[in-house]
Amino acid sequence: MNRAQRMRIGERLRRMGLPVVSPSYEALARQAADEVLVTSPDGTVSFLSPSFSRRWNLDRWGLVGRDAFEWIHPEDRDRARERLRQACLPDAGPVDSEHRYLVRSTGEVRWCRVRFSDARHERGIRGVIWNCLDTTEERRALEALRFAADHDALTGLPNRRSLFETFAAATATGATCGLVLLGLDGLKAVNDRQGHSAGDEVVRRTAERLARAVGGDAVLARLDGDEFAVLVTGAERTVGRAVAVVAERCVRAVREPVTLGGRSVVVTAGAGTALAAAAAPDPQDRVRELFQHADVALAAAKAVGGDQAVPFSRSLLDARHDRAELAADLRQAVAQGELEVVYQPLVDLSLGSTVGVEALVRWQHPHRGAVPPDVFVPIAEDSETILDLGAFVLDRALRASAGFHRAAGADVLVSVNLSGHQLLQPELAGLVADALARHAVDPAALCLEVTESAAVADLSAARETLLRLRALGVRTALDDFGTGYSSLSYLRRLPVDKLKIDKSFLDDVADGQGVAVLSGIAALASGLGLTTVAEGIETDQVARLVAEAGCTWGQGYLFARPLPEAAVHEHLARQSGRRGPQNLLWRSTTA
Repeated sequence: MNRAQRMRIGERLRRMGLPVVSPSYEALARQAADEVLVTSPDGTVSFLSPSFSRRWNLDRWGLVGRDAFEWIHPEDRDRARERLRQACLPDAGPVDSEHRYLVRSTGEVRWCRVRFSDARHERGIRGVIWNCLDTTEERRALEALRFAADHDALTGLPNRRSLFETFAAATATGATCGLVLLGLDGLKAVNDRQGHSAGDEVVRRTAERLARAVGGDAVLARLDGDEFAVLVTGAERTVGRAVAVVAERCVRAVREPVTLGGRSVVVTAGAGTALAAAAAPDPQDRVRELFQHADVALAAAKAVGGDQAVPFSRSLLDARHDRAELAADLRQAVAQGELEVVYQPLVDLSLGSTVGVEALVRWQHPHRGAVPPDVFVPIAEDSETILDLGAFVLDRALRASAGFHRAAGADVLVSVNLSGHQLLQPELAGLVADALARHAVDPAALCLEVTESAAVADLSAARETLLRLRALGVRTALDDFGTGYSSLSYLRRLPVDKLKIDKSFLDDVADGQGVAVLSGIAALASGLGLTTVAEGIETDQVARLVAEAGCTWGQGYLFARPLPEAAVHEHLARQSGRRGPQNLLWRSTTA
């Protein structure tokens, strides 16, 4: 701007009764990073820096004499005027304000931080200086950080922290709170088979369904990879029913199939529900207790197969405490070698003679008496105890193997079960090799059994482990065939030597269809070079039909119940030296 232009603008300001800003101040404002305005105490503009006009795409000098508050968002104008008034008070000093601006050309709303400084007595200024800094991007970044801190990145739902804050706010108003805790079943299988991107898509779509099922009457949050929660608030007399209704809606919503790449994927959800305690001195204690109770109920829902909602009850909590005590006792029993290993014979159906034994663990609790394996083994599987338990059984079985060999006068195969946790141990083959060497047992005398469900849970890892075991010379078996996924492709991919047919196939073997199914399985196994072992034989008729169907070996109460080690020695000694039927001593105990 030349001298003549400055003179014309100065004359214009004087006619309007506004002070003329000195050229030196304008030169300073031109170099400033902030956008600068000078106004009267009521907001009438007497000066705008070039940076201000560039920012807002405004005619710099065309706005002189206009009200600066025209650009401020209507909701923020009164607050900004008050800050300007405060800055004009005697000895006030600079006053800061943060408010929104409206960009009239685009309709965009932007944030600006302003410092009002009274310079009415400064020569060459004679007004109130507005030092303005656009903070829009800064605020957006902060809002994004706040959102990320309180929301799940995958689904955009509130996270655990946000849900806790919502609970605290609700209880502060006196509302009653109920919680639905949802655990997805089947998500791991999707991740394993189709990849984590497919699993993420299932989670996203599940979140959308749950949001529709919950509606606006409750708060839906994602807590973890496969866990969601719904917080329901309201009057004490209605919350209990509302929680039950929401839980049922959510379970139904999850169960609907999801289509991915043309394939239908099904996941289900177990739900545990609970109501917050009526009173507790510390809100944090209340929310912790609420989540604990809902988690207890969720565990109960999963224990009965999932795909349903279970409300919390004191009996469930007592059962969990009892389970925790039993878990602690089990850890001690395993560490001190207080469990017993018994052995159930495996019988060659064509010869009628015992060719092996399966090692089974038993626990005689000092106060509870006999604890069934179907009670304590799942407890062990929920913790690292299962690894120690598995190592204990393997050690005892291999230690007994030499005695079995001497009693029978021939090789006796000893089968030991592997848990899913053991199967996924990279060092398992090394541990087995050490145990074989420690007890000087031929690897071919050991068979390690894995359940079908455990093998399929992580097929590639299971295959690698079984191959390493086979390289040692150890035999392997697929247990409980038919109760899990029962895919022929699994049999081809898993390096096993034996196929153990679950007892459920023997329950209806007397009818024509049952025999046909069993014969088909036996023929399939024979074609793959596998020995078949039929489990749960209890009568002579079933034994005959199983043999006629083509099964190789049998196991069950018809031949013997699980026997202590000393009884196995006697059992094998009576059979030693003859190839006829196995001795009948233990048949007196048949079921």
